[in-house]
Amino acid sequence: MASLDVTNPALFLALAFCAALTTAISKAGFGGAVAIGIPILLLVTTPRIALGVTLPILLVIDVWVLYAMRDKINRQLLVIMTIFGMAGHGIGWAFFDYISNDMLTAFIGGMSVFTAILFFKRQFSAASQSATASYSASHMWRRGALWCSLSGVSSFISVTGGIPLQIFLLPYKLPRAFYVGTAAAFFFLLNLSKLPLYWDLGILNMDVVMVAALLLPAIPLGVLLGKKMNQLLTDKQFYFVLHVILGITGIHLLIDVFG
Repeated sequence: MASLDVTNPALFLALAFCAALTTAISKAGFGGAVAIGIPILLLVTTPRIALGVTLPILLVIDVWVLYAMRDKINRQLLVIMTIFGMAGHGIGWAFFDYISNDMLTAFIGGMSVFTAILFFKRQFSAASQSATASYSASHMWRRGALWCSLSGVSSFISVTGGIPLQIFLLPYKLPRAFYVGTAAAFFFLLNLSKLPLYWDLGILNMDVVMVAALLLPAIPLGVLLGKKMNQLLTDKQFYFVLHVILGITGIHLLIDVFG
């Protein structure tokens, strides 16, 4: 544990277990809407170690959730998401030591708050009564080029890819099972591609993998809790909760940068 630059191993493992548990709840219940695993770990370790420990946990959770949701995937959206998400990963890998986390965090946080405000404005507007918007394929590709690329970059450097992905997916009003399933498939593919890239950057090593293995018991518990929470919400409540989380997360990111 000392080789991981951890001064209090017991506290580190306790907080790492909490991070794995909350990550599993988020991935299973809300399609990765709450990305708080890394901030929890940053209380007791460095960003590189936090990223390395989190990746194996994310991959195991992704496999679990993806298997449960294997028939609940919007393949048209997934193709668009994956192409641009992988491009974002390539950018993140190439410029890992140069990209300003503060600039990216501030942009994503600001857009998250803006998107949440627009959603709640529509909820209280007469024009938003029920109509389901129809989007062309070209519209999806244009939005995907921006938001899914940003998701790939931010996922690679800070595991906050869920925020721009929400901004991309929410207007299409997928049934919640398809939202969670499509997001799970997307992040599984992205996280799988991180393995050789993180290893190349020195973020992943055998010590980090061994620590991650100790946290595996948190995953089934978190997945079960997440699925229960998801089942208790209607579609309307689900999207309401997602936008509340989106707004709160955006505010939190802005406070981190400017506070």
